[in-house]
Amino acid sequence: MVEVIKYLGSNLAELIMISPPGARGLIKLAIKDELGPFKPFQQISYKELKMVIENALKKRLQNLEINTVDKIIEEMLALLARYQSLIVMENI
Repeated sequence: MVEVIKYLGSNLAELIMISPPGARGLIKLAIKDELGPFKPFQQISYKELKMVIENALKKRLQNLEINTVDKIIEEMLALLARYQSLIVMENI
């Protein structure tokens, strides 16, 4: 899952024009918001990560007053769907 977070973070960084570590941090904070502070990143399922993007990450981007939040969330979900098989394989 850590590799998926890196990949999503790199893409998010390009979409909102921040550094990749900053974007990964946003995703990790969104995970903590949505799933709580004790959920290990390695145990996050595809469904949970999708929920994080749709809810907590969207809210964080709105709080940052990003103008194209819906488009960004749509893109992030598309990227996640593209890599769904890798996420499932990591959790086996």
